[in-house]
Parts: sequence; C-alpha cells; structure tokens
Amino acid sequence: MSLPIIKDLTITDYFRELADDSLFPSAGASAGLTAAQGAALFAMVCRVNLRKLEDKAEGESGYDKQLAFWKQILEQADELTGRCLELAQEDGAAYREVVAGDPHGPVHAMDVPLEIARLSLQIAGLIRSALPKSYAPVKADAETALALLRGSFRAGLVVARYNLPLLKSQSERDNYVNLIDALKFKAELDPVRGIQTVTPEKPR
Repeated sequence: MSLPIIKDLTITDYFRELADDSLFPSAGASAGLTAAQGAALFAMVCRVNLRKLEDKAEGESGYDKQLAFWKQILEQADELTGRCLELAQEDGAAYREVVAGDPHGPVHAMDVPLEIARLSLQIAGLIRSALPKSYAPVKADAETALALLRGSFRAGLVVARYNLPLLKSQSERDNYVNLIDALKFKAELDPVRGIQTVTPEKPR
C-alpha cells in the first residue's frame, strides 16, 4: 500500500490520515509539517515587509539595505518551507524502510527528525534576526512562527530519542545521543539564534 503524499492532501484529508489507525503520518511527519508551517508563516511576514518597503521612496535612507535583507531572508524562508515539507514525507519513507528490514532504515529514522529539529533552529534564527526590523503589525505572526518552531524543534528531538533503540550498534546510539544533546545545547546557549521564549511587546 502506498503512503499518502502529504503535500497533495487537503487539510481535512491530512487530519483524517493523521487520526487513522496507521503509523504514517504520525509524530515525525507532524514535526516536519509544523516546521514547514512556521517557515511559511514567516515567509508571509517577509512579504508584508517587502510590500511596506515599496511604499517608501526609493533612495530613502536604508532602503536598499532593507530591501536586500528582506529579499534574501524570504528566499531562505521559502526554501526551508519546502525542505521541511519534504522531511515530513521522508519520515514515511524511513518508517517503511524500518518495517521492511532495510539496514539503512534505523539511521534514516534518526536523521529525519534530527534534520527537522536542526532546520527549526535555523528558521528560528532567521526570525530572531528579522524581528527588530519588522513592520510592527506582523510581529505577532513572526512570534507565532517561533512558537510553532519551538514545538517542531522539541518534537524532532523527542522522535529521535524514541527511535534510538532501532539502532543495533551502541556506538551509533552514543553518537546520536551526542547529536541530540548538541542540538539542545545550541538552542539553550544562544539566546539570539536559539529557540527561547519571547516576551511580547506591550501595546503602545
């Protein structure tokens, strides 16, 4: 039986598949889709900021620099949205490999959720760098994207930890434990690029 193609499903059909008595889509796909949603929401923030810049007179102080910043960060947000959506689907491929006894399956089942966590951290860093420059009315959208990415980051690490027993080699398990801990440390260490709770601005 073929796996559902997540990107081709309606929202209603996706949730029906998610709630069904099957193992795909499940935790890993949910983490990937949540990361994609956070990245897509941030891409919207970038586009609104670009549109607001168009209202300014070209040549105004800082115009070119701001324009280049938002265009570059939008390109990254769009690319990361697509990649996270691919990872949501790859989670199903990894599951099938494990079930089929493919020797590469367990490693694939570790790599997919860890990549989701890593990309969640990367997207969060982009949002952090953009927040101070953002048009105020869409800052709530940017911070909502951060909240989604906190969830996908943590979910990716949870899935990876639960998949550790699939690895037959203790050295492989130890290596992946170190990778998980390194991602957690990176998120906690850097308050600018990491996934930290944001204190909302007070209304003016």
